[in-house]
Amino acid sequence: MRQEAAVHRRPVSECVREMIGYMEQYRDKDCLVNGFPSKKDNPFQEKGGCSLL
Repeated sequence: MRQEAAVHRRPVSECVREMIGYMEQYRDKDCLVNGFPSKKDNPFQEKGGCSLL
């Protein structure tokens, strides 16, 4: 309990402001915002279609 009480606390408004600044700074490099340059670069793209046996 003492250890928890000693933790430095910051207001949410201050933390959110920093998070928004960080996201805006790296927005150009974020593939989830801008998309992938090509479909090959997307690790979530399905590699093959469905085949019936």
